[in-house]
Amino acid sequence: MDTEHIDVRKRRGLLCLLLLLLVGCLPIRNAMAVDRWEGGYVGSKTEGDATSPVWNFIKNFEYNQYYWAEPFQFNSYNNERVDKMDFSYFVGHGSPWQIKCQSNWVDLRTAGGTPHKGWGDNNAEFVTIHACNVVASPLEVADWYTPWTNNNGVFDGVHQVCGFRTTASQSCDQDISEYFGSRIKSGGAVWQSWFDAIWLRGDGSERGAAVMYPPSEGDTYACFSDDPAADNTWLRIWYQY
Repeated sequence: MDTEHIDVRKRRGLLCLLLLLLVGCLPIRNAMAVDRWEGGYVGSKTEGDATSPVWNFIKNFEYNQYYWAEPFQFNSYNNERVDKMDFSYFVGHGSPWQIKCQSNWVDLRTAGGTPHKGWGDNNAEFVTIHACNVVASPLEVADWYTPWTNNNGVFDGVHQVCGFRTTASQSCDQDISEYFGSRIKSGGAVWQSWFDAIWLRGDGSERGAAVMYPPSEGDTYACFSDDPAADNTWLRIWYQY
């Protein structure tokens, strides 16, 4: 399976496509073996089993949260839920930049418009959204980046958001999440482990995508790059095709 990546940086209202050379040394912190904070959020109680794939991810860790997903966990109260975790894993239904919780949908294009802001201004580093079509790539839409970084978007310091640019099969979701969690805990780089999980444990039709702050591209469970500024608009996307 092949991958593509595109970078976008916004400066003074202009959008510039950049080709960046990967550098051998990136600033990292917390290079020692550590235990992070992990949370799991179940977005479907009656429309397919989402509890098993969430559990299969968080069971790899000494996890801190395991909840039925509700909108406030992602927007108005996120500092105590998703944005309190280093790693968050959501499973449920989705559409481009939207996820379905127990009670309602959350629009990620506006989820950062509350006093709790988006994700990363408190603590969040990595959010994985195991739902159909949430992380759109340039193959689906030319402007894949603005919904994440607009004034009310969720990129407020978070390093990476992983998900699917295509539909996600319920038949293998628990296998994907278990492999992903185990790879991360074993030291695998985050978005690369997500793509490997889809490739090795998916049904062959699914395609992943990951949006990120470019210096975080090599982040692992133990080693993080420095946090981007909350108003950062420089993003890179990797996607499978």
